[in-house]
Amino acid sequence: MATDSSPHAIVIGSGSGGLTAAIGLTRVGKSAVLIEAEHVGGDCTNVGCIPSKSLLHHSKQGVLSGADLLAKVRERRTFLRDHETEDVSTMEGLDFRVGRGRIIGKGRVEITKPDGSTDIVTAPNIVIATGSRSRPLAIEGLPEDRVLNNASLFELETPPAHLAIVGGGAIGVEMATAFNRLGSQVTLIEYAPNLLPLMLSAAGDIVQRSLESKGVRVIVGAGASSFDPATNSLFCKPAGDGPSVAPVENVDAVLLSVGRLPNSEGLGLEDIGVSVDKRGMIEIDERGRTNIEGIWACGDVTNRGGTTHAAGAWGRRILRSMVAGPLPLPAVPPMPGAVFGDPEAASVGAQPVEVPSDVRRITIPMAQIDRAFTDEVTDGVVIIDVRKFRGTILGATIVGPRAGELIGMVSLSMKTGVPFHKWYGTVWPYPTYADALSQAVDAYIAEALPSVHKDFVSYASGKVKRLIKR
Repeated sequence: MATDSSPHAIVIGSGSGGLTAAIGLTRVGKSAVLIEAEHVGGDCTNVGCIPSKSLLHHSKQGVLSGADLLAKVRERRTFLRDHETEDVSTMEGLDFRVGRGRIIGKGRVEITKPDGSTDIVTAPNIVIATGSRSRPLAIEGLPEDRVLNNASLFELETPPAHLAIVGGGAIGVEMATAFNRLGSQVTLIEYAPNLLPLMLSAAGDIVQRSLESKGVRVIVGAGASSFDPATNSLFCKPAGDGPSVAPVENVDAVLLSVGRLPNSEGLGLEDIGVSVDKRGMIEIDERGRTNIEGIWACGDVTNRGGTTHAAGAWGRRILRSMVAGPLPLPAVPPMPGAVFGDPEAASVGAQPVEVPSDVRRITIPMAQIDRAFTDEVTDGVVIIDVRKFRGTILGATIVGPRAGELIGMVSLSMKTGVPFHKWYGTVWPYPTYADALSQAVDAYIAEALPSVHKDFVSYASGKVKRLIKR
């Protein structure tokens, strides 16, 4: 396919969202300028998904340990980074530039190159995909050389003897799992009442039990407040009126995983009037448009980011809108999340603590699945919220082996509007963990049919009485 010579868009940032938009343009015969200030692949390739999952994989294998394993993770990360860099550098229709981009006017971006010189590129569309960075946390007395974040963690030469992790979300749980396998003493601290606070508490409870059974100390309902370098003790302050917490002693390093900050500074947003919220996140609509015509944004730098797959999904929506114009787009799909600890935990949709009266919450313990019996899995759960009668799936939480894969089936059903009762009769391979979803459908049907029957009898009886009266 021939490619237009003039760029259709300038994309700032080469993470998941930026790569999706830029490469997608070349595949439909249009050209793009792609600007990257650091490494191709963004956080995911360099300091996020790829090194963290490599670390989890190799630590579970148990073949390598310590320095050798950490070096292997960096080797795999760098291999992928170099491969992606080669791809974008040689791709037809893609003008890859190394430097920092700043919007200086309508369709105009200034690129400051590593040597300090500048170039100006122009295009009718600008896509901002600059991602995010680890949120800092002030802990009184904690020396800077003991602080780690997701970027510096993978540069460690050897595992710390005692790693304290502040923040029990995805990064905290995954790294607690990995470094525990590497032989580090691990303490995991979460300010919320349970781990994985963005999921139902049942997920955090199961993950906590698993970590504690492996020797990880888990502290919930408290936050790290101060550090004593003389004794290497980390002190935690309870949330609210919670009980006091014993100091975490002999700490060698502290990993901060308490959220992310958008990389929205230095882009010239304030000069051209792009709207950002109070957290510095760029506000976008259902197409990925900002409030300024011709300027789009996706990924962690926006108020609709949060994961690599979400950034990619928004990159696709922007691509379709840039190419197809105002043609209708499907609704924004549900964005699942997955945490790859041991066990895995995944969720999609909104699941309130208190279940509304018009919603059925189906709960299937993973231990009752035959595959769980063969694999000696004794904990885990599938929790699915379904609208009564209509069968609309509102959300789901899955904790157990393959949770990250299983949640995709629920997401597909939610996106396409397939009601839960339509799953009934689907043949699932045996024995697999997907049988938990099959049992959830059976439970829903078993509970729904009597209600439907009762309502039908009531309706039919009323109709007969009305006919008699006539």
